[in-house]
Amino acid sequence: MAAKRKQGAFLIALMLGAGLVWVVQNLPEKKLGEGGEFEAFENCTLVPDRGNDGDSFHIRMSDGKVRHLRLYFVDAPESAVKRYDDGNTNIKRLRHQSEYFAGLSQKATVGVGQDAKIWVKKLLTEAESFTVFTRGKEVYDSGRIYALLSVQSGGGRRWLHELLVEEGLARIYTMGTDLPDGTTNADQLRRLHGLQKSAKGAKKGAWELASTPNRS
Repeated sequence: MAAKRKQGAFLIALMLGAGLVWVVQNLPEKKLGEGGEFEAFENCTLVPDRGNDGDSFHIRMSDGKVRHLRLYFVDAPESAVKRYDDGNTNIKRLRHQSEYFAGLSQKATVGVGQDAKIWVKKLLTEAESFTVFTRGKEVYDSGRIYALLSVQSGGGRRWLHELLVEEGLARIYTMGTDLPDGTTNADQLRRLHGLQKSAKGAKKGAWELASTPNRS
């Protein structure tokens, strides 16, 4: 009788174990940043790609995957006039960017976009590695995901989106967020507007062109 009870207990344990294995194997895959928390990826590197821009670039993350990132808070001007497969162009976006920088010409605005692209490439390449913070939130259906980049600059760690505004190479535009260090979205926007004011005063980047009579 005791032997039968032991055999029955063994079979029950075996069935429960098999059931647990099935549950674990069939759990839905956890999405990046699920739960609203930022996930940090250290030692990331820039991946050369013709689609890289001042605010959007391909990055090899510390998990080995290459992801197309889009910065929170900022929008660097388009680096070229583009016509897409569906017949649309980026000319309307360029016009809005031109208006933001005090009415620059399309040519001058594209020039600022090219400067931003080159500046970011140089910064991220020379930094060798940097940290990416992301929740995996997708930018519409573009395949890109919103992110923050922390990079070594000027002897300390800086947010890349702040540096772009500080250099006059991007407008304060697009989705914002509370930062991983606890800074609120509202406080970050106030800081960005302060950096932009300083960039205007110093006539840096697009603001240098905006202050000249000939804006072409």
